[in-house]
Amino acid sequence: MKKERNADTVVVGTGPGGATVARELARAGKDVLLLEKGRHHQWPVGTPLAYATMYDIRRSREGVLVRRGVTAGGSTMLYSGNAYDPPEFLKEEYGLDLSEETAETREELSIRPIPASFSKDYVGTRRLVEAAGELGYAMTPQERFIDPDRCDPGCDRCLFGCRRGAKWTARSYVEDAQEAGAGVLLRCDVREVLHAKGQIRGVRVKTPTGEETIGARRVVLAAGGMGTPMILHRSGVPGAGTHFFTDPMAVLLGVMKEGKGTFHEITYTFANESHRGEFVWGNTGAVNALLAQIAGGYLPAAIRGFAMNRLAGMFVKLCDEPTGRLDPDGSFHKALTPKDGQTMDKGVALARSVMIKAGVRPETISVARGIGGHPGGTAAIGRVVGTDLQTDVAGLYVCDNSVMPRSGGIPPVLTLIALGKKFARGLLDN
Repeated sequence: MKKERNADTVVVGTGPGGATVARELARAGKDVLLLEKGRHHQWPVGTPLAYATMYDIRRSREGVLVRRGVTAGGSTMLYSGNAYDPPEFLKEEYGLDLSEETAETREELSIRPIPASFSKDYVGTRRLVEAAGELGYAMTPQERFIDPDRCDPGCDRCLFGCRRGAKWTARSYVEDAQEAGAGVLLRCDVREVLHAKGQIRGVRVKTPTGEETIGARRVVLAAGGMGTPMILHRSGVPGAGTHFFTDPMAVLLGVMKEGKGTFHEITYTFANESHRGEFVWGNTGAVNALLAQIAGGYLPAAIRGFAMNRLAGMFVKLCDEPTGRLDPDGSFHKALTPKDGQTMDKGVALARSVMIKAGVRPETISVARGIGGHPGGTAAIGRVVGTDLQTDVAGLYVCDNSVMPRSGGIPPVLTLIALGKKFARGLLDN
């Protein structure tokens, strides 16, 4: 039996884009209903069980692995917590100046690197940083969405979620939106947006209790770089699903000749950005580096007989070309282009040289390639939406990583929060 309800604005997705938009509108007194396909997971947070319950992990037909979070808070539940300013091309090429909203968010969420008191005890990480310096590359502390007063410096489970509440997630913005009067529906799968004569009418959803139609004057899709284009495909909105990028990583793992590696040291705390626009690279905790090898489909022979505390890891994150696509049937295509492969090889060679300089045995180094984590580009500005983030359907908007015209090669969370604030505030008079 079909049910019907109405809201002035329906926001689809509770990641950084959707949660920010809902929070801004609700705090301004607007009627907002926030829809989330996933659950509000609790018990797997902070454990490897997050991989089985909160992650949607899929592999393209060409072998590239893509990970995203399907849970309240979206992928922020499972990200590393690193914060980067928006890529310059948004302002230079599209006139989207997010500097005010970025500065506001930095202050509001106290974005900063982990304290030196943490990293001074990271023996393996410090060896990598010093080795990089000796080779002429500066690995600098990375700014984080982390409250150091709540953080356990020996935890390194950011990618499983944070039980201590040290890492900011979009769940806090969802809670803020609820306190301001927004409604929230979990386990609510948006099957299509409803529109007629070029005007939005609402959404059709599936819930555990059946099918439902929700009427709306305005719909904001924020289901992510893979979720949003599939909704647009099913809704007959043209143009979505192309120019897919994933910011794929190569993760290196090796065994120190002697002394400690990066076991119990927080991942992605130091990085080098001198090749930004091509790739960034930095340290990885031993557990996450090992799990990346497993996710890549193999257990490296080099770890036979290893001691966990001697393992060390590094990552290379690629700014990949937007050449993939998502098809209406749900399948997706993503391969590293020859240019991507050459750029990744360059980054891997650099990271490998740093590891060897730091004392990692060369014959033990293994590399898991093509592990993507920031799907985007599939409903991009200039192709599917305008700079106002509206589609050709009046009242239908997109505010997530799918609107990015191309990869910035960096974690997008701060960009999406700033974009969500600017976009939502622009709606307040409408």
